[in-house]
Amino acid sequence: MPRNKYPEETEKKIVDEAYKLFISKGYENTSVQDIIDVTGLSKGAIYHHFDSKESILLRVYNRMNEHAMINLMSIVKSDDMNGLEKMEALFSSALKDKERVEFMKSLPNLLQQPHFLALHMKTTIHDIVPNYIVPILEEGIKDGSIKCKHPTETAQALMVMSNVWMNSLIYQDSGESIENKSEILCKILPALGINISTDSFTGK
Repeated sequence: MPRNKYPEETEKKIVDEAYKLFISKGYENTSVQDIIDVTGLSKGAIYHHFDSKESILLRVYNRMNEHAMINLMSIVKSDDMNGLEKMEALFSSALKDKERVEFMKSLPNLLQQPHFLALHMKTTIHDIVPNYIVPILEEGIKDGSIKCKHPTETAQALMVMSNVWMNSLIYQDSGESIENKSEILCKILPALGINISTDSFTGK
């Protein structure tokens, strides 16, 4: 078998086509054979780059996260908003990222995928909280738009509520339930010194 001179291009092709399949059919309904069919690659070529369908999903997930983090960092570094406005923009941006939203809908319940649940929690706790939420809270405290006393702990609580309690991939909530949770969360946040509108959590 000839050596692949362009492994990165082949991997990108696999990830690109797998992403499209996951969106259209759902992760659980997509087989490795489906990926073989749309890429035109052999089974051996697929398994040369990825040892399982789950590993392909992981690569897609990581790529989506990288894109999302770039968007979030642009909000953190913005000079046009105060801390509270950045917090609202951060949540609105996540909900309006249609590509990411559609991808997340294609995933199975995270409680049935402990590896991805752990990855989701790790990203939330060790990346999003310290690099995006805490800096915005600290900026809001400094400019007076946010009144919380403990930015790190507040950021952790906020992310547990928004990324776990409000995550439809964990709770399988209906649209009405999500709106109810958004309303409850927006009643809790003022006690933490953060007055975010319900619309920030519903994408309206």
